Amino acid sequence: MSKLEKPDHIVFIGTNLYTDHIQFAYLRRVFPYIKDATHIDRYQTLSPEIFNTIIEDIKKIGRNSTLFVIDYLYDDLIKLLTASGFELQDKNNSSLFNLDTIQVIAKKITLFKQLPESATMVNSNLAYFKVFGDSESLEEMRVKLGTHASLTKILPSCYNVILKDAAGEMILTDIAQKLNLKILAVRSLKRALVDYLTAKEKTLTIAESCTGGLLAAKITSVSGASKILHGSMVTYSNEIKEKWLGVRKETLEKYGAVSKECVDEMLDGIQKAAEASIAVAISGIAGPTGGSEEKPVGTVYIGVLNGESKVIEKYHFEGDRTFIQELAARTALEMIIDSEKGFFEFF
Repeated sequence: MSKLEKPDHIVFIGTNLYTDHIQFAYLRRVFPYIKDATHIDRYQTLSPEIFNTIIEDIKKIGRNSTLFVIDYLYDDLIKLLTASGFELQDKNNSSLFNLDTIQVIAKKITLFKQLPESATMVNSNLAYFKVFGDSESLEEMRVKLGTHASLTKILPSCYNVILKDAAGEMILTDIAQKLNLKILAVRSLKRALVDYLTAKEKTLTIAESCTGGLLAAKITSVSGASKILHGSMVTYSNEIKEKWLGVRKETLEKYGAVSKECVDEMLDGIQKAAEASIAVAISGIAGPTGGSEEKPVGTVYIGVLNGESKVIEKYHFEGDRTFIQELAARTALEMIIDSEKGFFEFF
């Protein structure tokens, strides 16, 4: 097999991925030779019939292509390629093969590391949901819904679910009663959060470090956010954490800015400054530099102070700088929702 030239086209096998600018920007950074992604197929199963359709679609494109394959479908693809007589060449956790004069490289990707986002779809026959649950329950839901829905993991414990038919709605309703799943009939979590806090007459304030105001930007992208967001601070340096938020110098020297202790004091400081119902604080290492053996790149502490309840979690996110920041902001949104016990009942 000849050496694979730089494939400049993308084909996906899996759920509806990379349909927003964040996803494509990531691919352009990692694979700078990719020029476009005009042909994106969203298959959630990989039967022989679908496999044949994919092969024919690649032939129609007529260009060297990269296939990004969701991890749970990758092995099936390799088996089907082998059974169809394709000569495969393994290289750097990828499989290379020729399709007539076209060269193809199949890359296995893990769903959440590439930050999938829900597709932009406008269709009155589609029903949109956000489903929260543990990993085992969500995986069972994905398998049972099959081709009746399009599923995209948008948070560590949340899927965007787009039901395509009545059968899918019946399946989702049935498994929701059997599994520990929480379902929201909404298209946007940010919109839902703003609507909920507005109805409850609650307010929010944010102190961000490694995310640089990204969480605040997400909230303010929603019309009506002014009713619930009191304000935010981007306290990037240790000096500003001290001056603006009252984080003690002793805390920073002993534990560092990326620590549970620092985020604890950031929460108290932003709450004191804004007097909001809910306070959020984020501090971490977005990379690519700044990490250590004790605190590698991707280490992020996120805290939420809601009334008398204060929760601070430590995370280890994977990806480049943009993705780590995005993951941190999205996870903070989920933590805000988790802090509101009546959120799911409200919808």
